[in-house]
Amino acid sequence: MKISDTSKQIIVTTIALFCIIFGIATFIVSDVKSFLIGLAFGTIFSILKLILLEKTLNKAMDMTGAKAVNYTRIHYTLRYFLTFIVLLIAVFRDFNIIGVIIGILLTVPAIYIVNFKNKKNQG
Repeated sequence: MKISDTSKQIIVTTIALFCIIFGIATFIVSDVKSFLIGLAFGTIFSILKLILLEKTLNKAMDMTGAKAVNYTRIHYTLRYFLTFIVLLIAVFRDFNIIGVIIGILLTVPAIYIVNFKNKKNQG
């Protein structure tokens, strides 16, 4: 699957934020290994969710109005269900749940950073 340049920028920024968060966490967290596993698990999942979102939106663009709305709603619900499953796995596998949550949320600041960078480059 081909992903857009913006998604690639978001993924790279997410990975950079992952490294920064992990670097800071090594000084704060007592169980670094568990935190790293949780953070990596959440980050990988958030990147996969971003790719799924792009795939959904690209496919919905080729559909009619009502069909596209239903398609995006189903995939929106599916992504939240997958997030629930990931959090459930993290709890039962004894991953650091805070690390997983931070990893899942890393794409949000990455999107803001990429958006700010792109606006700054445009003018």
